Amino acid sequence: MAWRYRCGTCNTTWGWMSKTNASDLRDRHRDQRHGGGTPDGEEFISNAASATDDPQTLIVFGALLGLGALAWIWQQITGT
Repeated sequence: MAWRYRCGTCNTTWGWMSKTNASDLRDRHRDQRHGGGTPDGEEFISNAASATDDPQTLIVFGALLGLGALAWIWQQITGT
């Protein structure tokens, strides 16, 4: 997973890098350009895909949750 920092005030964006490097870059940029303050419109972005972006992932998760619920109900009925 990679991270990227974008300053909304300067409209400056840096490329993808590790979270530690992006965080260090953000801190240096804040200190050098904005007196240590948080600029408006600042974004700290990850390229990780959200599970809600992939419907197939939600279907699999729902199926596993449903099977788990059925197993629990079966166990309650049979007393096993």
